[in-house]
Amino acid sequence: MGMVLPAEQAGYAEMENVEITDTELFYHVRGALKSALQGDRDKYNQLVGVMHCKERLVPEEVALLVTCLKALSGSVSCLDIVHHQSLLSSILGMSMWNYGTDVMDALMELLISLATSGGQYVDLCLEMLVNNFVPPPSFISLLNQPRGILRKGQVIDRVHSTLIDIAELVPLSPLRLEKIVKEKMQKMPINYTKEPFIMAYVENMLKLEGGAIGGLVGGTMLVAIMDWLIDLDVDIAWDEILNEDFTKCIFDMELEDLDGPVDDGQQDGDQLRISWMERLGNASAQKLDSLMVLTFEHLNFCQESGRLSQVFETLLQSFQHTVLTAYKSKFAQFVMFYACTLDPENCGRRFADTLFDIFKSSIYPQWRMSAVAYLASYLARAKFLSISSVAEYVESLVEWCSTYCSNQSGGINPKAHKEFYAGCQAMMYILCFRMRSMLAYPRIRSRLSKHIEDILRHPLSPLMPRIFQKQPLRLQG
Repeated sequence: MGMVLPAEQAGYAEMENVEITDTELFYHVRGALKSALQGDRDKYNQLVGVMHCKERLVPEEVALLVTCLKALSGSVSCLDIVHHQSLLSSILGMSMWNYGTDVMDALMELLISLATSGGQYVDLCLEMLVNNFVPPPSFISLLNQPRGILRKGQVIDRVHSTLIDIAELVPLSPLRLEKIVKEKMQKMPINYTKEPFIMAYVENMLKLEGGAIGGLVGGTMLVAIMDWLIDLDVDIAWDEILNEDFTKCIFDMELEDLDGPVDDGQQDGDQLRISWMERLGNASAQKLDSLMVLTFEHLNFCQESGRLSQVFETLLQSFQHTVLTAYKSKFAQFVMFYACTLDPENCGRRFADTLFDIFKSSIYPQWRMSAVAYLASYLARAKFLSISSVAEYVESLVEWCSTYCSNQSGGINPKAHKEFYAGCQAMMYILCFRMRSMLAYPRIRSRLSKHIEDILRHPLSPLMPRIFQKQPLRLQG
């Protein structure tokens, strides 16, 4: 292939507006790199100039850039990280979003060659790819247009395929990638970053989680996203929510249908869905809404691809370390609830079992109280759980509270017995929502009635005032 070089870019070939072949240009590029090592930087500086992006490139400039990139791919052994720093900075500072597919492909080829040529370039190449997770600011307005959607697909597909190629050739690169993604997150204060940039970055993190190297980096991606959700969540003040006049439940997770038949074991198929946060003026609420929808979509993808159980274990660990202990967490936990709706028999029960185990055995009182509060809210409102399953956990709570009462002889002491009072509150909260359904089954009714009455009559007095001293407790359907 021959081409005519524009006058302003042909200096390193020592000619202007003349036709040269790709092979000749390859040797000129290699010669420019070697000359720079010897102190002659004229040709080298002109090569650096080719790498600088212009707003619009004419076809000849595109062809020159592609050929130079390909020539550099075959000349990585001549590159020196110190003497060719300006060239490397120009290459690694290129945004794929500004180029067509020919330039993208040549650039990805060069990155793979660089990353595999020596360990000193691995982080630089990975950082460049991660930087391309997010479009340049000038491109944001085009993301919802056909041209922008097409370009986004072209860029993201190449970024991730190149990350996979590098991971296959440099086995330790996924660990480096994991670190780079997290560090870039820390430099993006989520409360001050515009929603399109956050969405683009998280979308790519989820693509990593579900991709070929997800087994190596996926867990870190999910945990980091949950941390971001918590940060946004706690930034939303309760007074902003309470000042809103909502006419229906915050989440599409309705109470049981008291007028309908009791259905033991059937799921009603309701899906958890955040539908109102965009009404709040708080920018954090709008970002949280968008990111949780994106996360829900990814969980659906995991369910369809048979990976939900694996992903759920990571989410469960994240929940225990962040959400469970987070002060003023209001919405982020619904990621867990939504995952449970997708697989009630496995994820749904696994979540409830974990919460109850924390309540029974954790050495931290605050964790125990928080866990049983989450358990109560979950069992009370999750219609996708069968009544028999809910009753099983209520019976376990009643049994724990009854055993606790048997080992105590003192009176009311909220500070000393706070876990007990938390357990009783959880038990009664669930009954407020589910009692009618559970008591439709005589075996459940008979097992619960006597034990609950004994607990509420105990000197620890879970209920105040003691309204049950004058008449026996009767659980009515």
